[in-house]
Amino acid sequence: MPNLEDAPRTTVAATVYRVVLRGIDPLASRGSELNGGRYNSPGTKGVVYASFRKPTAVAEVVRGLKARGINPQEYGPDDWWAYEVELDLSRVLDLTDTRVLERLHVSAEALLASDMTVTRQIGRQALEAGYEAVIGPSAASPGERNLVIFLGAVAREPRVTSSLPVELSQKASG
Repeated sequence: MPNLEDAPRTTVAATVYRVVLRGIDPLASRGSELNGGRYNSPGTKGVVYASFRKPTAVAEVVRGLKARGINPQEYGPDDWWAYEVELDLSRVLDLTDTRVLERLHVSAEALLASDMTVTRQIGRQALEAGYEAVIGPSAASPGERNLVIFLGAVAREPRVTSSLPVELSQKASG
């Protein structure tokens, strides 16, 4: 399995997008704690998933709902909200960098596989090694990137700057 001790660290100063149900704190991590995610096992606290582009964040929610047998079109136009989140991170593992993947002996395909054993181990090791976040490829939008934020490790708290309702039905085919 990959050794993250000598993996390169990159910085991210950007606005990312998080889509959550109306009324949910956009920095809440309870869903990933209960259900796990691509880069965390159930029970891991403080893991928040975001995307570098709003359409990618919407597509990720649609994909997640469909994976749980939920039809995204059952939701109304004000049920889901997209939040802009500003962050400034200095210890980020970029799994979209082929040099990093080569150094870790991990294939790009393993990052998108339905078996999340490898990605969950990478997430656990990244958190233990003091990374603030992991950049990974989007399983819902090929060519796009997501950011997995470890809230307990961030030096500066992410800041929510705006929100707008989004309709999932526009991305339901994706």
